[in-house]
Amino acid sequence: MEAETTEALRILARVLTRERRKFVLIGATVPQIVLDLRETSGPGSRETRDVDAVAEVDSWEDFNRLREHLVREGFRPGRVAHELWFNDKVRIDLIPFGPGLIKDNKIVWPDGYTMNVSGLAEALECSRDQEVAPDLTLPVVTIPGLVLMKVVAYMDRPEERARDVVDMLYCFERYEATGESSRRFDCTGTQVDGEEITFELAGAFLIGMDVAVLAKPNSLEVVRKFIAGIPDEFARPVSQILSEEKRYVDTEKRRAMLYRLFRVFSAGVNQTG
Repeated sequence: MEAETTEALRILARVLTRERRKFVLIGATVPQIVLDLRETSGPGSRETRDVDAVAEVDSWEDFNRLREHLVREGFRPGRVAHELWFNDKVRIDLIPFGPGLIKDNKIVWPDGYTMNVSGLAEALECSRDQEVAPDLTLPVVTIPGLVLMKVVAYMDRPEERARDVVDMLYCFERYEATGESSRRFDCTGTQVDGEEITFELAGAFLIGMDVAVLAKPNSLEVVRKFIAGIPDEFARPVSQILSEEKRYVDTEKRRAMLYRLFRVFSAGVNQTG
């Protein structure tokens, strides 16, 4: 993680901790932190200086006070309410979350922008402390929590959020693939659509199981709608991933593999959900 990003996170954490606010890192930096990835390590990876975080607040007035505190500590406001910049290089999207802001499971921003908040409560609940830089440990959403939020964000605006399904794929392919966990081996051989799950596909199955356990009823309903929208290998999420990747010669073989991953993810969700 670059020095400017680390410094921005140190300041953010200092302010939020000082104010005793619960918060969690979400978004594009999470796979790098949790899965110990390099930015150029494969499909789905991307260079980013963007940091997404959720912080608990009581009201819009409370959120504005928090933004003012962060500006005094070295940030500058962005073009929209949730955007903050550090050294004109690092952007932090700070999402407020609290019962005083939510109506019908949505947040309506002062400028009229509407955001589905399904998955945010789960992100705060499932966060785990992770070392993101030397001497800097922060609460970070788990990979199942991240995938849950990616599904919700995608379903909010599927035409604009192709990157979210690419990030889901990134997690499917790498979740619990290394280390001491035997969970991938434990589910290898499980039948999905008449075929056994291989080790390479098992991450998607495990994420599906873990998402189903984590998700609250409203969030799980969104996940099921997402799954129902992938009836075959020509479904929009599959085609969007292929369009983003632009690197496979045999696109039809890749298309079939992507569809298979989503089917295995669906089976994992249905295993426990």
